[in-house]
Amino acid sequence: MHTETSSVQIHTPLDLPGRGRRRLTVRRNLAFALAAIIALALSAVRPAVAQTETVLHSFSGEDGSLPGPRLTMDSAGNLYGSTVGNDGYPGTIFKLPPKGQLQVLYQLTDNSRLFTTGKLVLINGVLFGVDQTGGESGNGSIFRLTQSGVFTVLYSFTGGSDGAFPNGVITDGRGNFYGTTNKGGAFGQGTVYEFTPGHGVTALYTFTGGSDGGESFDAALYRDPQGNLYGTTMFDGGFISLGVVFKVTPQGTETVLHTFEGDSDGGSPKGSLISDGKGNLYGTTTLGKDSKGGGTVFKITTAGVLTELYTFSASDLSAGYDPNAGLAMDTQGDLFGTTFSGGSSNDGVVFEINAEDVESVLHNFTGGDSDGSYPYSGVIINSQGDLFGTTGFGGAFDQGTVFEVTQ
Repeated sequence: MHTETSSVQIHTPLDLPGRGRRRLTVRRNLAFALAAIIALALSAVRPAVAQTETVLHSFSGEDGSLPGPRLTMDSAGNLYGSTVGNDGYPGTIFKLPPKGQLQVLYQLTDNSRLFTTGKLVLINGVLFGVDQTGGESGNGSIFRLTQSGVFTVLYSFTGGSDGAFPNGVITDGRGNFYGTTNKGGAFGQGTVYEFTPGHGVTALYTFTGGSDGGESFDAALYRDPQGNLYGTTMFDGGFISLGVVFKVTPQGTETVLHTFEGDSDGGSPKGSLISDGKGNLYGTTTLGKDSKGGGTVFKITTAGVLTELYTFSASDLSAGYDPNAGLAMDTQGDLFGTTFSGGSSNDGVVFEINAEDVESVLHNFTGGDSDGSYPYSGVIINSQGDLFGTTGFGGAFDQGTVFEVTQ
């Protein structure tokens, strides 16, 4: 394991007019590099608090590469996740015990990729999840995996009315699972579905690609105690097709809670929503307010009142840029997440937003051999307030890492 100490840099929310655009490349360019240098110089006057980042595992390719979805933790502190696979290495599903060696629970045998999305669901020691390209027709599947490595496809999506390319699932605790698909359905724009083992998939709602939104990309659902499902679509939903926040009742009625306009509210939400249990949902967008916008963090009530909490901007890359995943919340209501790029090396950051909507950078990824780079997924938080996540690249073999940030 490698341990690195970084400094928290405090950033205040920005208020930039105009419309945002998504950063479409991983590679640094000259303008971003210059902006990062200027931001670093300015950050020298900001308060600093030491944080510790530890690389718990560096993927070698043989045990996986390009870890993507958010981790899952059991009551014993074991971490579970998956990797896509890269450069001839197959995808894997893994278990990482506390202070232990990574165990590959399942590995594809044909060097193909395992496009799992969302957190794995753990029920009585058994893992459930989705593979976007698996199943009988390559339109995705819902699977079950035991701790001994027995992998079973529970349902294969057809690409028809049931949808295609599923996103991460959640459970209601009674054996039913809920999720979204990126494509398929009657209009080819995806579905909101319910899956019951032994009974198949029921499409609760089919997106039309109009004002109701479309293509719920990489986003799992949130389910309230009444059984209502909340989620986001990355596209469609308005004049400039920047996505929506939606609600679907158990009877399949959809309500659009917010349509993103790409102005003061950002656009193209990608990560899953979380709830504070008080009627508020929280999420991120990949677009900011103008040509310098790099995504937002927002709060929205279940009645549809949206508040922007923070905007990432190219004018201050040290704060991070382009959040690609959802958030985690601690018991005090502070929010934690990652950005895909930005930070001191433009390799991404782990950030916190407190109750005053002030952003702090908890860790800057460096992209070196002993650190990760480009965190694609968000973080999870344990009862001690420690954060756990993955990076898509970096580490000893540049195949990605599992990391921990202690506060």
